[in-house]
Amino acid sequence: MRSAATIACLAAALAAGCAAVADERRATFGIRFPPPEAAEKPTAIVFMVDGVNADVFRRLLDDGRLPNLRRYFVDRGLYVERCVVSLPSVTLSNETSLVTGLWPGHHGVTGNTWFDRNRLVLRNYEELAEKNLVDGDYLAPTIFERLSDVTTLSLFFQPHRGAAQFVENLLSAGPPYFFGWYDLVDRISLWRFVNVAEIAKVQGEFPAIVFSYLLSPDMEAYRHGISSDAYRAALDHTDAQVGRILRDLESAGRLDRTVLVMVSDHGMTDVVRHRPIYDFFRDELRLAVSRVEGPWEQTSFENRIAYYQSISCVLAGSGDRYWAAYLRKPRAVSSDAKPPFENWLVRPSAEDLRDYPTRDGHRVDLIARLLAEEAVDVVAWRAGPDHVNLATRRGVAEAARSGPDGCRYSLRTIRGDDPLGYDGEVPLGMLDGSAHDASEWLAATAGSSYPDLVPQIMAYFDAERSGDLVVFAAPGWDFGKVNKAGHGGLRPEEMFTIFLAAGPGVPHARWSGLPTENSGDPGPARTVDLVPTLLGLLGRPVPPGLDGRNVLRQSPITGAGPGAGDPPPP
Repeated sequence: MRSAATIACLAAALAAGCAAVADERRATFGIRFPPPEAAEKPTAIVFMVDGVNADVFRRLLDDGRLPNLRRYFVDRGLYVERCVVSLPSVTLSNETSLVTGLWPGHHGVTGNTWFDRNRLVLRNYEELAEKNLVDGDYLAPTIFERLSDVTTLSLFFQPHRGAAQFVENLLSAGPPYFFGWYDLVDRISLWRFVNVAEIAKVQGEFPAIVFSYLLSPDMEAYRHGISSDAYRAALDHTDAQVGRILRDLESAGRLDRTVLVMVSDHGMTDVVRHRPIYDFFRDELRLAVSRVEGPWEQTSFENRIAYYQSISCVLAGSGDRYWAAYLRKPRAVSSDAKPPFENWLVRPSAEDLRDYPTRDGHRVDLIARLLAEEAVDVVAWRAGPDHVNLATRRGVAEAARSGPDGCRYSLRTIRGDDPLGYDGEVPLGMLDGSAHDASEWLAATAGSSYPDLVPQIMAYFDAERSGDLVVFAAPGWDFGKVNKAGHGGLRPEEMFTIFLAAGPGVPHARWSGLPTENSGDPGPARTVDLVPTLLGLLGRPVPPGLDGRNVLRQSPITGAGPGAGDPPPP
């Protein structure tokens, strides 16, 4: 029976994708959504499209190649051209941020892969056996849990704890994914809105919120680069297939009752050169590095201890342009009776990173060696409580956090000359070590080479699962071997993506996402703003303690971490 259902699902999706119409941009899925009831409250649908480069998207939109997104979003609602994602700019970290309203350092999913030095667990969500473990790896409430009194759905969206139904599409979408037919995977995922219609009919009300995940642009970028026709065609396909759902909603008279959102998890940038960083740490730095796949979580803790006692370094990378090194602290004095390293619960100091033991008895300055690599853009590490150092080949800058609530941030150069190239891009008054809140740093750096870096790098190192040494790739480079595009780094191409919204309560506006003199353009937004904005549109209170804000209230962010979100209404 299950095989028959799978074949039927594939056949239906193929039929919908190959409908005999003059223009696919005008096709529908034929899903019969029930019309809204007179007293029905607003509902919301979020289309999360993986890997959307904001500049490519804007050019396609302005060239008329995304007619459905223009008609149903831009012409009816809000288009933020550049919305800042969370650091690191990788999928699972940002998906979790999109449903919690928190930066990765505050919800704990610090990458598609990470190492937990307390439990000695190396997580990799890109492995089939581990991809569904994410909901057990963060503690922050999701928007699904905050709406626990109503029906919510997740269609192929991995962080979904609290959703009434999760549709994974493993049987139907697995085969086309295996063959690289990513456009068909997305078509199948959107066809699953039939579940939404069925639930609405049975319950007599439309689900309060639906999250839907689409992957084709991200995967085509990896294969062909964001400058390719294939990447642009993937965005064309997204426009056509999302348009099917929107026309079905329109036929049911639901558009005026439904908040529509389209957002992405990260941007993408072209990659032309590779520097495999795992090989570099193992073969050139000569550290005792763990295997790419460490012991499974089901391995006994005693056996995990025995394995990790034999190594000093664990590497975890995501998006190919962000890698984290987890390191054991060297002992000041070692002997045959004591191993040369402390246990994994003890983190190395900043001084240790400059004089680290290799597996053959030598010492190496890890930071200097990394910065000598053309592929490396920025190296970051903890420099003490509430202090993080950021090094480039131009020098070292120190970011710090202060204030009674830890919501004020400062930056100063401690070695070299303007390490981040902020001079001329950021007001000089913010580069002298004086403290400013997170909203000021966002506005000041949105037009720079490293948008929103200062508060976000501080948040990243709040996490227990953050690396001890974090490396970001230079433009045009990645730390992998094969992909033609990547993300995870700090540059605008990957830190900016899109944010579109339309429906009840959403203004008709187009914001640049950059600081502007136009009083009608409030400037930059962040993807962590999604949760508080949706809660506000659905008439729900916005809890304190979020890193995002309700962008439609246009109230300033007071900081990151505790107290950052909008307060609940009186």
